Amino acid sequence: MRQESVGVTEALLASAKKEFMEHGFHDASLRRISADSGVSTNSIYTRFGDKAGLFKAVVSPVAEELMTYYLECVESAEESAEAIIAMQTGDQGTDQVLSYIYEHFDIFYLIFCCSFGTEYEKYFDRLAKIEESYYRKFADKYAKHPEQIGDFFIHVVCRTGWQYIYEVVSHKIPYEEAKRFMANIKQFNFAGWRAVFDGK
Repeated sequence: MRQESVGVTEALLASAKKEFMEHGFHDASLRRISADSGVSTNSIYTRFGDKAGLFKAVVSPVAEELMTYYLECVESAEESAEAIIAMQTGDQGTDQVLSYIYEHFDIFYLIFCCSFGTEYEKYFDRLAKIEESYYRKFADKYAKHPEQIGDFFIHVVCRTGWQYIYEVVSHKIPYEEAKRFMANIKQFNFAGWRAVFDGK
């Protein structure tokens, strides 16, 4: 019975993922998910509470794993003894985050593009706030004139940093092309932050 239940849940989550990908959360239909998976709508409500609970079940394991991993990357960069090492560590973290996102591309497409009306519509904001907090500390620690680097500047630049990720996902850019794009972005950002930190 336990194996049968696991198989039913997997079929249901696969059908739900397909429905959310095609229609987004708002327009997704539990009836279509039920028909496709062979699981009754009553069973869906029993298992997940509502459509938002089903969406969460589809995306949460991957979403929370990335959040944990990203925090580890940020903390590693924050512990660096020199600015150049911190920036290089941050660049490596960007590469690894991008790789993880592409390993679970459909899930992150759902989060970034199809999650309006769920708690995950704020996921982008959570990531950006983590980056803002890190760069505020980074500026205070390494910049020649940290008082000249305003919180609003950091806020906008850090949100823009995650916007790059959103763009490659929302446009379904192939991974190799996305890597080249992000390599250019890293080079661009490295030069910009170095100039800002040097007070030039």
